[in-house]
Amino acid sequence: MQTGNHPRMEVKCHVSNCHYHKSDYCHADKIEVHPKGKQAHTSDDALCSTFILEGR
Repeated sequence: MQTGNHPRMEVKCHVSNCHYHKSDYCHADKIEVHPKGKQAHTSDDALCSTFILEGR
């Protein structure tokens, strides 16, 4: 659910070719993040599973 120009929970996103990207914010209703392997040790090890390629 969105209020005003930003989602209720502001999540900055710089993946401009994602369907949910708008003005450097994620506008998905839910966000799902998974580790690349069994555990994430840095932010590079975290993957946004919510990503949908723009136009799909």
